[in-house]
Amino acid sequence: MSYRKGLNHMQTAETTSENVSILLDAEVETIAGKHTVKKNRTLFICDDKLCFACTLELDISFKQLQPDGKAFNCAEILLLPEEVEPFNSALLDYQIPFPNKFRQWTVENPHIVSVNLETLEPPEHFAGRLAAALNSVEPREEQLNFKTS
Repeated sequence: MSYRKGLNHMQTAETTSENVSILLDAEVETIAGKHTVKKNRTLFICDDKLCFACTLELDISFKQLQPDGKAFNCAEILLLPEEVEPFNSALLDYQIPFPNKFRQWTVENPHIVSVNLETLEPPEHFAGRLAAALNSVEPREEQLNFKTS
């Protein structure tokens, strides 16, 4: 790879990281060609007698950025069981459809569901879709007041 092509690729990766950072409202850390989004999410887990807040780090990254702008994107998003349906609906309703190459699977645990995604597409598309889906399940102000009072 020539110096000029290498420089253009680094600028493209940097610009892509900046765009993903803005879309997901989070810092992006780059180590050895892997770009990891540093984003936390607080879940309020409640049963009949107890309610507690649990802050978890989301696992979102992209790597192997190609000259056409596509990259291998992956995410593990932890949700409450009642959030899975609205989250998945928001993913599907996003203005840019899923690419041909994508995988999605869920792992159910008591009180928490892990939604895993892998795609080959521009990281900005992936980040925009995730941001819309996360926004659809973010606790509203009135829910926060109810759960913390």
